[in-house]
Amino acid sequence: MCQDCGSADANVYLSGVQVCDRCADRRISQYTGSPRLPAPPPPIVLTGPDGRRHHFRYRIWRAATGIEVQLEGVDPPGGEGYAFALLGDHDADVGDLVRQLREKAEAEVGRQYLEPASHRGGWLVNDEVAGRFVWSVDQPNGRPYSVVVDGRLLTWEEFGEALEPYEGWRFRLVIEDRVDDARVEGRLIDELLRSGELDDE
Repeated sequence: MCQDCGSADANVYLSGVQVCDRCADRRISQYTGSPRLPAPPPPIVLTGPDGRRHHFRYRIWRAATGIEVQLEGVDPPGGEGYAFALLGDHDADVGDLVRQLREKAEAEVGRQYLEPASHRGGWLVNDEVAGRFVWSVDQPNGRPYSVVVDGRLLTWEEFGEALEPYEGWRFRLVIEDRVDDARVEGRLIDELLRSGELDDE
């Protein structure tokens, strides 16, 4: 519960006090002189190619490294659902960050990596798959991880079975940050990495 306004949606700790995003922003603004962040847009619903409807709510908050905008699934069961986040500069246009994040979410929800296996239960993947790692809630210490693909929760074993058509093939696993970096500095680093002028090691 927010110690300032009493909101049940309190997930930020400032100087040992738990507050909601809006109260955290007010405190930060008073301390730093930064302009207040706008209220998040209303929730949205995105529909995937399989007809499933995914409910999202926005979160906008000021991190130490910039303004972060998130699209979080509303009450997805058991760790399922999508999660998107974008980090902008402290003086970024929040409306532009919201637009960019929604476009990314629409593109990702509109793409399907899994298809039902015709010869057994479970799933198969095409030549490409993307998702995120999550704790296995039913395993000791949350290990091994589970994965979420197309907003669906798969155990590591189920994910391995989904890859069975590719036995003997090569693969490349690329690990990415949970937050896309839209800051000017972040874009510059990405450009340098792509050009080979900066060694990512």
